[in-house]
Amino acid sequence: MVEMLIASSIGAFVVLAIQQQLQWQTGVQHLKISRAILLLSAQATANQLFDALQSSAATHVSNPQNGCYLFPQQNGGAIGVRVRNNQLQHNSMTLDCSGYGWQSLTDKSQFKVTRFTAESYASVSPVGGLPKLLITLTVDRRGEDFDFKRLITLSVN
Repeated sequence: MVEMLIASSIGAFVVLAIQQQLQWQTGVQHLKISRAILLLSAQATANQLFDALQSSAATHVSNPQNGCYLFPQQNGGAIGVRVRNNQLQHNSMTLDCSGYGWQSLTDKSQFKVTRFTAESYASVSPVGGLPKLLITLTVDRRGEDFDFKRLITLSVN
């Protein structure tokens, strides 16, 4: 009888150890999947913004207010981009940063946008010297920052 009690106790400890190991592995897999979803979602948002700015005619970046950028378009309008309340917002038909029509491109429950910057560069080469924009989008999830950068060559007509 004593041997049965010892064997069942050892069996119970083994089962508990295996169960804890499986739960830990499930948690690790969930964390990896969650991070991959974040990166894909943030990359999709960044690509959407980068594509919208591709048609920009800016040879300079207008930053009239802190954190709000205006990118002149070839049609005479401007695209506005800003970070408000940890969300990336854009306005495809604005001439200033205080107007109406701002739309959020992100959902802060998925990730927080902490920074958006745009720097313009003029090429020194006389041949093929098109202006360029360096766009940086920084997102945060649970204290971990991810940067998305793209150098956009602007079309000039």
